[in-house]
Amino acid sequence: MARSVDIALKKQPKQQRAIATVDAILEAATYILTHDGPSGFTANKVAEKAGVNISSFYQYYPNKEALLFHLVRVTWEKQLARLSPILLRRGRDHAQKLRDFIREFFMIEAAEADLRRALRIASVDLRDTAEFRALIATGTQLFKQFVEGALKNRRSDDLDFEIDFAVTLVTSFAERTTDERTSGATLIRQADLLSDMLIATFRM
Repeated sequence: MARSVDIALKKQPKQQRAIATVDAILEAATYILTHDGPSGFTANKVAEKAGVNISSFYQYYPNKEALLFHLVRVTWEKQLARLSPILLRRGRDHAQKLRDFIREFFMIEAAEADLRRALRIASVDLRDTAEFRALIATGTQLFKQFVEGALKNRRSDDLDFEIDFAVTLVTSFAERTTDERTSGATLIRQADLLSDMLIATFRM
C-alpha cells in the first residue's frame, strides 16, 4: 500500500534568485549525504551548508523528505538523460545497444557510489510512496519498450517476468559491485558478462 508522505515542492522556483536558492539547497544536500551520510542530513544542516535561512528552506520544502525526493528525482532524471539515448538509438544492433547501456549504467553507478549509497539508505521511507514508485517505473518502462522492440514477434508469455528479473539483476549487481569499489577494466568486464547473459536470455 502506497504511503501518504508530503514530498511535493511547496512552490516551483521561477525567478533567477529562487532558482539559485533551490540549486544551492540541492548542492548542499548532495554534499552532506555524500560526506556525512544520512545521519547528518537535517533541514537545519542543509540550510546552513547552502548559506540560506531555514525559512527559505521551508518556502520550497515542507520537510527533509521532500528535499530528499527532489534530489532522488533530479539524480534519476540526469541518469536517464545519459541512458535513454543508448536504448533509443536507431538501428537493429540491439545486442550492442544493451551492452553499451549496461556499461554506461555501471559507470554512472561507480561515479556516484557514495551519493547513491546514502540515498538508498535515506530514502527507505520514501519507497512505498506513489511518487517514488512512479519515478522508478519510468526506467523499467524504458527497458521494457527496448526489449519488446528488439524481440518484435518473439514475445513470450513470461516476458514481463523476464524484464523485471533483468532490471532487478542489473540494478542489484551494479549496486553491489560499485559498493565494493570495483572500477576500470574489471567493472567493464563484469558489465559485459552481465550483458552476455541477458543477450542470451532475450535471444538478441
